[in-house]
Amino acid sequence: MNNIQKLADILNADAILLNIDTHEASYLDNEPADPNNRMINFLMANIKILPNHQYQSFNSHSAHVLTCKITSNLIICFSFDYSDATSASNELMALHSLSNLKSISQIIYTLYNNQEAPDTDVIITQFSNQKIVKSETAQPFDANIFFNTETDIIKAIIYSRNDQLASALERLSHLKLIGERFANNNFIRGEKDTLISYIAVLNRAIVQWGYPVDLAFQLHNELVQEIELTPQFLDFFQVLREITWHYFKVIQNYRVINFLPLEQRIHQYIKEHITGNITLDDIAESLNASKKNLNPAFKKEYHLTITQFIRQTKIDTAKELLIASNFTLVEIANLLSFSTTSYFVKTFKEVTHVTPNYFRQHFFDRHLHL
Repeated sequence: MNNIQKLADILNADAILLNIDTHEASYLDNEPADPNNRMINFLMANIKILPNHQYQSFNSHSAHVLTCKITSNLIICFSFDYSDATSASNELMALHSLSNLKSISQIIYTLYNNQEAPDTDVIITQFSNQKIVKSETAQPFDANIFFNTETDIIKAIIYSRNDQLASALERLSHLKLIGERFANNNFIRGEKDTLISYIAVLNRAIVQWGYPVDLAFQLHNELVQEIELTPQFLDFFQVLREITWHYFKVIQNYRVINFLPLEQRIHQYIKEHITGNITLDDIAESLNASKKNLNPAFKKEYHLTITQFIRQTKIDTAKELLIASNFTLVEIANLLSFSTTSYFVKTFKEVTHVTPNYFRQHFFDRHLHL
């Protein structure tokens, strides 16, 4: 179970072990991000349908749960909570995790059973609340409903209204955003264009609210690049929800960041800008702090220099990409702003003691240092 928990940590998920026979469930981590057992309660309410498929993804307006049946009576569940403002995820890989649910499920199965995982598809199930799963059917696209819902989403993001955002996303999930006009042309292109247009609207809204233009365009460009590099979307609406919650958390964090201690603001800044070429000058200017005070404050709290933390965070992000995406090493190096692919490989090996290719190919090995 230790390796499965390490995988969950890499993917920024909570891992839950569920026994179908005894109706018992527990987090593998002693300190999960869900202290109120909200997700366990949801799983127990739907326990009858969990064993129906080898791999399943239960999706909602603010989260999704990936389940993998590892034995006839045991299920491992990975819970991803998009609305968690304290999440350690830098969000770069969220879309790719959603696009590679089958691969992640097979990794979970293999880590537990030490044998090849079944080659079956992930079954997607929508749920409308935290009590019971409901099957949803998309309604024909209605421009007025879409415009009004999109307006409510923007207001919820700007004013940090969690419940209102969840409600608006619930309504949006019923609309058929990708119409038949793409059926005979390029459906994947239609999904990508719809997401990119949606991001442009959210970006314009947060800039008008007062979010810095340079940061907004950086966010826009990162998400668009991520979308364009994704070969397909297993669950389009879940990708849209993840993007929406990411904007929600960006504005929420921006609103409170000036009230945090300097070391926490540095930590937050690095997490949010990990794809860029981060310098001390950038951090000092963005946080309106003295450059000479940055490292002493940060090292006292985290016992690392800022440069060491940036390097470690980039490699942690690369690990997730190696597991949850099909990106080449060149693409990963470019995404994380390494000067060359060879420098990325060199840095990865210095931190993990293995090459990126070895990590990707031998992730199943129990002796591999995750």
